[in-house]
Amino acid sequence: MNEPRYSGPNRSGICVCGHPWDEHHLGIVMNNEYYDATHEAYVPEECEHYGFNEMGGRMPMPDGRWVDHCQSYRDSLEVK
Repeated sequence: MNEPRYSGPNRSGICVCGHPWDEHHLGIVMNNEYYDATHEAYVPEECEHYGFNEMGGRMPMPDGRWVDHCQSYRDSLEVK
């Protein structure tokens, strides 16, 4: 059985980057078995808090540069 990535028991809904799952790019789940196991219709991907398209997963610095911020949602309650 697949574990829920962003909801359910032992999940906060907040990424280790500090932003909620729904501020990340949401890929639609096309795998029926994953959906049946998790009841999640989306897979949160890169953070879009600071922008999307070319800026997805990146954040602006005070000097105008864009640097990597978060390329994939990881729940802040995940145990590694």
